[in-house]
Amino acid sequence: MISPNYLSRRLQWLMFLRVIFTTALLGSTIIVQLTDRQSIIAPPLLLVYAIIGIVYVVTFIYVLIFKRLGPNVRFAYVQISLDTFIVTLLIYVTGGIASVFSFLYLVVIVYASSMLLYKRGSFVMAALCSLQYGAMICLEYYGILEPFHTAGMGLQTHATSFVIYKIIITTIACFLVAFLSSHLAQLAIITENQLKAKQKDLQQLEAFNASIVHSMDSGLLTLNVEGTITSFNNAAEAITGFSRREVLEKPLADIFPEAAQYYTQSIESPPKRPYRQDITFKKRGGTVGYLGFSVSSLKEPDGKAIGHLLIFQDLSALKIMEAHIKRVEMLATVGEMAAGIAHEIKNPLASMTGSIQLLKEQITTTAVTEKLMHIVMREAHRLNGLVNDFLLFARPSSGKADPVELGSAIQETLDLFEKDALYQHTIEIVRNLKSDVWTRMDLKHMRQILWNLLLNAAEAIDGNGKIEVSTEESQDIIQVIVRDNGSGMSEEVQRSIFDPFFTTKSQGTGLGLSIVHRLLEPYNGQIEVKSNQGQGTSFTLYLEKIDPPG
Repeated sequence: MISPNYLSRRLQWLMFLRVIFTTALLGSTIIVQLTDRQSIIAPPLLLVYAIIGIVYVVTFIYVLIFKRLGPNVRFAYVQISLDTFIVTLLIYVTGGIASVFSFLYLVVIVYASSMLLYKRGSFVMAALCSLQYGAMICLEYYGILEPFHTAGMGLQTHATSFVIYKIIITTIACFLVAFLSSHLAQLAIITENQLKAKQKDLQQLEAFNASIVHSMDSGLLTLNVEGTITSFNNAAEAITGFSRREVLEKPLADIFPEAAQYYTQSIESPPKRPYRQDITFKKRGGTVGYLGFSVSSLKEPDGKAIGHLLIFQDLSALKIMEAHIKRVEMLATVGEMAAGIAHEIKNPLASMTGSIQLLKEQITTTAVTEKLMHIVMREAHRLNGLVNDFLLFARPSSGKADPVELGSAIQETLDLFEKDALYQHTIEIVRNLKSDVWTRMDLKHMRQILWNLLLNAAEAIDGNGKIEVSTEESQDIIQVIVRDNGSGMSEEVQRSIFDPFFTTKSQGTGLGLSIVHRLLEPYNGQIEVKSNQGQGTSFTLYLEKIDPPG
């Protein structure tokens, strides 16, 4: 079955090549005429010109019909059949049995079989050509047709056996060419179909492999023997922040300079099996992450090395989780110790402050003793506040996890903070809060967490500044973001700020952020910090989102 698109292309080629051949025939005829110095209006030449003109006109009509009917097998039969008649007419006017254009029958049969009509069509055209040639020769032999270009000498001058031989040879040639060309055309079609099937299978296999590579959660890149990146999957783009277009045909050191040295080592001393390395690396935006990767050789079936394969994963979240677990373990240990110490301090501290108050009431004090007692009471209160922080950090009250509407809870805390005498004239509070966003938490714990974060942000601002508090929500997570435009922190400080007793302030206890971290634990909450020196800091709380009650 011939597809319409295939038939359409072949018919267009047939019409185009017919015009090309006719133009070549016209040109060669004129050249021969000029060479032989014949009259340009000699009868044989006029008939040749007429045949050429007929071909041009008929081809133009073919084009119009083709535009109207489109690809059609019957239309192809009509075209090629008319071609055989035109060839017969050309042979007749150029000498009949002596014409040099007899080979055009074979040309018509070849393109009928190979281009359009295949086996059946080629034999039909072979029979048509044989009948036309035999009829023309017989009509000339019996004097019914007068031959052209033979100076009045007809076929009667030839022996009957020669005429029969010529007809038989031409007929055999037509059918033999029809058989061979149709057979070759069928072989070509089978080969073409097999090739298309192989190409389709190959394309599907390539698409399947590409789908696997680009669907991987792990980053994957390949390197040629020169160490240049030749492929880069979607996960690699997501992990590194670089697009495929930016990294292809570039050295590995341009993307992973930290990994390049391990890659070089693997080339110089290939390991017996793929090995894994954990390194820090900088993403495209400059943020630092953790990368785990392995390098293995790419080889052809014969064992020849053609490059290397590098598979890697972003371990940043895992490293954060590991740090979180270590911090929780350390906080639990320190908390138990702090709770015991705090209780031991709190009782004698209460006795000391009570005794000072009784002494003030029972003895006559001077200005000096009054000042000293005031110092003792002030420091006792400060020490009591520190002990309370210890207890809150070590053994926070279990609290009651009730539904809390975050918008209103945060608003109340911000209103109180704005009235604080230390910050009400220097700190601007910017609110960007969503309404009707609910979580499950003890309201006192929520206020304590937010208050500690606000104090930390205010203390990071030198002079006047701004603190922005905003909320964002996804399907099951709420983010509470406290962002300041203060002095920021180094990466080293960021790694330690949740550790108990760690502080960069001259008078801080180092427990404020530790308490925040501790209070979030019962609610499966998390806190994340992002900061750059001189560009401020943002703390993000991740809380569970719940549906509004009722």
